[in-house]
Amino acid sequence: MNQEVGSIMAFFYKMFPVKVYTEEVPENFEVPSLYFSTAFDFDSNDTVTTFMKTYSLPVKLFHFGKHQAKSEAERITDAISKKRNIIPLLNEDGSFAGQYIRIKRIETRVTDSVASITVNWDSRYHYEREDWPSIENIGFNNKLKEE
Repeated sequence: MNQEVGSIMAFFYKMFPVKVYTEEVPENFEVPSLYFSTAFDFDSNDTVTTFMKTYSLPVKLFHFGKHQAKSEAERITDAISKKRNIIPLLNEDGSFAGQYIRIKRIETRVTDSVASITVNWDSRYHYEREDWPSIENIGFNNKLKEE
């Protein structure tokens, strides 16, 4: 799992501390609980030194009824909005990494006792660049044009 997904999971868990599933939801799963599916992404060019990946993370929030599921999902998404859509990036040990993730959009839908939340964000990564020796001197040979 990438660091950004883990940080988003930690934020959700902090807001709604319940059983978390990441691989698959078992037949007799706990309610309430959260299920984080695999994030999907696509990449594009960004600048001359970076490329951009747009991520989309589907999350399911299971609760005893659709109103409770909607209420908890809305509480989590409102908490993100109140922080200006910024989530702290965490290291594997849970400590603050010194950077943030800016959430681009959050969608919430409720069916039965499940709130489906989709979290979208962009990340930029540097291209790999080969190290070349820098140019130390440039010499020119100038000659006057003969007539």
